[in-house]
Amino acid sequence: MEIREIRTEDNAAIERVIRECLIEFGGNREGLAWADPGLSDLYHEYNAREGEEPYANRAYWVVEEAGRIIGGCGIAPYAGSDDVCELQKMYLYEEARGTGIAGKLLRIALGFAGKHYGRCYLETLSNMHAANRFYRKHGFRELDAPLEGSEHFACDAWYIMELDSIRGGGAGRKKRSWKADKLGSMGSSIFSEAAGWREEAEQAGKEIINLGIGAPDEPPSEEIRRRLSEAVLRKDAYTYPGTRGTAAFRERCADWMKFRFGAELDPGTEILPLLGSQDGLAHLAQAVCNPGDLAILPDPGYPIYAGSLAIAGVTPWLLPLREENDFLPDLDAIPAEVWERATFILLNFPGNPVAALADYAFFEKLVSLAKKRNVLIVHDLAYSEMGFDGHHPISVLEVPGAKETAVELHSFSKSFNMAGCRIGFAAGNAEAVGALRELKGHIDFGAFEPIQETAVFALEQAMAAPEGDRGVAPLYESRRDAFVDALAGEGWSVRSPGATMFVWTKLPRKLTEGEARWTSKEFSRELMLREGVGSIPGSAFGAEGEGYVRFSLVREEAALLEAARRIGRFVRSIER
Repeated sequence: MEIREIRTEDNAAIERVIRECLIEFGGNREGLAWADPGLSDLYHEYNAREGEEPYANRAYWVVEEAGRIIGGCGIAPYAGSDDVCELQKMYLYEEARGTGIAGKLLRIALGFAGKHYGRCYLETLSNMHAANRFYRKHGFRELDAPLEGSEHFACDAWYIMELDSIRGGGAGRKKRSWKADKLGSMGSSIFSEAAGWREEAEQAGKEIINLGIGAPDEPPSEEIRRRLSEAVLRKDAYTYPGTRGTAAFRERCADWMKFRFGAELDPGTEILPLLGSQDGLAHLAQAVCNPGDLAILPDPGYPIYAGSLAIAGVTPWLLPLREENDFLPDLDAIPAEVWERATFILLNFPGNPVAALADYAFFEKLVSLAKKRNVLIVHDLAYSEMGFDGHHPISVLEVPGAKETAVELHSFSKSFNMAGCRIGFAAGNAEAVGALRELKGHIDFGAFEPIQETAVFALEQAMAAPEGDRGVAPLYESRRDAFVDALAGEGWSVRSPGATMFVWTKLPRKLTEGEARWTSKEFSRELMLREGVGSIPGSAFGAEGEGYVRFSLVREEAALLEAARRIGRFVRSIER
């Protein structure tokens, strides 16, 4: 791919890029800028016509590959200003995204802008999630409203960048970046934004009830803590543990999989310790895929799912999870060509943020399809011990023959409150487990042996518990009941989850109907600033999450009841 300035003969091609990319992202809510007839003569918008004085302070660049234009962007003065320019019409076809060309295109545009202006402004749409992440990553600061002089009312997200550092670098020089472009594709920045909202609320004197982050607030049992403390005192405990893990750990994980799910696993080849299940999620794509491969991901989904693909250079194909289907994916709706291209399909039942419950028939169908298409199933089962109302979450490895096409990830963080210990395991297909082991052998030296020993003890405790013992599940089930009932008492009936530590619910109807609609981000931000209650907007988990919000059941019941009271007060305070 190469970047060059626009020519007259490029007009039709770049016009088509702009129109098609805006349509792809949903167009503008009003104004429909992609229908602007002026797009047919972009060259003369940025280059003076014959006989006119040349423009020194505006330009447009196109991205070209094999003679085909696949994107572009421009710089022009904003509202007649001599000090502020606008980044205009930056669009790329999907094939160009994730290649680094967008960052290169932007650096060229900003290098030009820095020679003529003090600030660079841009307007976009909040539903262009990847674009918004891209602009923030490259140093643009988000604004609460458009700059004075804007006549473009179709956009609802605005950014600005000070160009002094670029301009100070001298003509023809640009600041080197020591941050890879692909990091901007790793996931939503909403978690750091939410931390900023919390700081702002604290400074305003709010008492915080943070139901945003999904981290267990209870410690492991006293017996588990004692076993860990004894293990770390051993003098021989401080050697490199090795990626493969101890035989005792792998064997006990296999025993537990048999006890809990009836799944037969070879501890030598089909079990691998992880530094928490996120370790496996973050590295698996690099281990089993090549750059340019395709993987099927749920939308909404846990952010590391897409982030791991960005690092591995793998293309995501998003599988929508929608409420009308109980947040289960329609496997039959996946096109044949996607199945043909996919290396793996990643699912999470019960999941984060959506606590959907999949039954045996679903997994049976999934395994059958994956075998037929030669696609690896990656099942994230971090919440296996958090089933409510008599439900016991299912392992994909319960299905006969699933090991031929599936690998599953398990976590001690949620099941035993051992979050800080960073311990989990992968189980299933020997080739996939072996590939992950090989990759991790180049990255880390395994989990600290005292932690592995403690995890073995935790599994033994679970297997020796009296019949009917449900571990951590009753605590979160009780919290769920208290919180959902309290919200109902405040006038907001929310969906009651059948598992996990999350309540995933639509925004109140009065906020999503009519002209003054709230985004999920606006709801979470204002709820924290006005009432001190933390949540995560659904848009952080993917486009299908817009219009939803996630609350985590990570506080004691009294705090959850108080949070519900504040939430009810907040919702009632919003006029239709």
